[in-house]
Amino acid sequence: MKLFKFICFLIILGSLTITSCEREALPVYPGTIVQIDTVFVKGANLTYPTFTGSDTNDDRFYAFSGSSSTDLSTMSGEDWTYELWIKVDPDALLGDANEPSGKTAKGATISERGKNFELYLIGDASADYAVKYNRLDDDNLPLGTMETSNSNLNLKFNEWVHVAISRSSSDGIAKFYINGKLIDSSADPLWIQPVNDTWLDFNYMYRGGNINFFKGSLDDIRVSYIDRYPSDFEPNHFERFVFDSKTLLQLDLDNNLSAFDPVTDFDKIEVKGEYSYFIKLINTVFWTSEDYVLPTN
Repeated sequence: MKLFKFICFLIILGSLTITSCEREALPVYPGTIVQIDTVFVKGANLTYPTFTGSDTNDDRFYAFSGSSSTDLSTMSGEDWTYELWIKVDPDALLGDANEPSGKTAKGATISERGKNFELYLIGDASADYAVKYNRLDDDNLPLGTMETSNSNLNLKFNEWVHVAISRSSSDGIAKFYINGKLIDSSADPLWIQPVNDTWLDFNYMYRGGNINFFKGSLDDIRVSYIDRYPSDFEPNHFERFVFDSKTLLQLDLDNNLSAFDPVTDFDKIEVKGEYSYFIKLINTVFWTSEDYVLPTN
């Protein structure tokens, strides 16, 4: 009986040793990894903020200095590019495609500058959602519109999408790109943007109050002094945007945050570019990241 117990003990000990060795053999990536749609891409090393879509001031961020000589007002009205990555949650607000403005359509806001432009979500009968881009007048009413529902592009929830709007003074053409594909363009002068330091808002719009909050994820935001995309291109979410002298504002959104004073007020997002003020992040609770163990194969 004692011999039998001893043999059982050795078998159990050996099993635990093998299991322990197998676990220790799994390499741990030396950094913070986010799984994009449950598919891990080695070396991506991405983090990004995820928003709840709650109608609250505690779920928004924006760029506005109000006085600095190197703020948003230094951008030319004729040469510019705004771009970012989005991933739309299935519960995000989808606006009425027949309503002319973001305020009345009530679709989740990607980004906007009051009296300048607005990017927001609308419904699309042939896709999960569509993106609408309006050039705004002084009353925040659309002067011109471009939207993905007028193209053969079918956008899907929970997939990363690169959105870019740009204009060049060399040809006078304003362009709207989704995933590097030209969706619409226009040579009408109405697309020349006003040169003033209105707030650059993300995941909400201000129309006398904060409305139409975005539900989903945002990543890699860049505002440039030039037309980055005179023609179709191939965006790569696993490569950071190039930072150069033509960059006014770049937010990699890598969770490199610093606390403001008082600490309980808000955090500041790391800023690259000529923009000299800070970006205020109201709520960091929903910043998503996770440690990831690389598979052995």
